[in-house]
Amino acid sequence: MSESLGISTQAFDKWGVKPHKKVGRQTFFRVQDVVENRIENELKKNNNRVNLGGETIDLELERAMLTQQQRITQQIKNEILEGRAIPVEAARDVLAKILAQVGATLDSLAPNIKRRHPEIEQRIIDFIKSETIKHQNEASNLDDYLDDIIDDVITQAEAKV
Repeated sequence: MSESLGISTQAFDKWGVKPHKKVGRQTFFRVQDVVENRIENELKKNNNRVNLGGETIDLELERAMLTQQQRITQQIKNEILEGRAIPVEAARDVLAKILAQVGATLDSLAPNIKRRHPEIEQRIIDFIKSETIKHQNEASNLDDYLDDIIDDVITQAEAKV
């Protein structure tokens, strides 16, 4: 039978066709059984495909993609739990708090200098205050640019991968 189909006996054995009759060491198969076996095989293959609006979807491929996505999601969760990664929303909140603290620190800079060094002229303290205000404004504006900065970091990370 395998010779007439043009395949090896091992390949034919893998098909799992039920023999019709055995005589001694010889096994006989009916063509009808072979055809039915191949039809069942094709039906099983097609049962793993779904037709949605003219687009055929292979369910095995979809399952594999879903499994891969679940693996990636679990890796990300593990990195977060291990402290090697942080969600973007949390990073944004942390950076906003740091920027607020920087602004408060800059605000107290000139009075602290005046208190520790009363001999410094008022014009120098005023200059320090004006420079501090400029940098406070820059620090407060950084909060507005966090989204752009985070997007840049993500784009650079994707480019490396």
